[in-house]
Amino acid sequence: MTTRIPIGGMYLLALAGIGLLTLKLSSLLAVQAIALTQPYFLDNCPCLPPLVEQRRLAAVDAPVQVAEHAKSRVAALEAPVIPAGLLAAEMDLAEGHDLALAVVSSK
Repeated sequence: MTTRIPIGGMYLLALAGIGLLTLKLSSLLAVQAIALTQPYFLDNCPCLPPLVEQRRLAAVDAPVQVAEHAKSRVAALEAPVIPAGLLAAEMDLAEGHDLALAVVSSK
């Protein structure tokens, strides 16, 4: 005669197994999250520069490649109204506002 485990016992055993699996996976996820966010919470963190500075650095690093025939045809019709630094700062504010809206709408 074989001994059977009651249905309630199997249910409790399954719950315990799922609980242990969840605990193990959540601890692994927490370790990874802490490792990824640690530089942002330190006092002397090597955080990224502001977006304006990133754009300026990208413009300095990447040379502009313009075709020879296009150089003679392109001319500004009028002087820009907004200085480039102010325009970049406004773009950063708009991007930050868009990101804030995306975070709020995702909740």
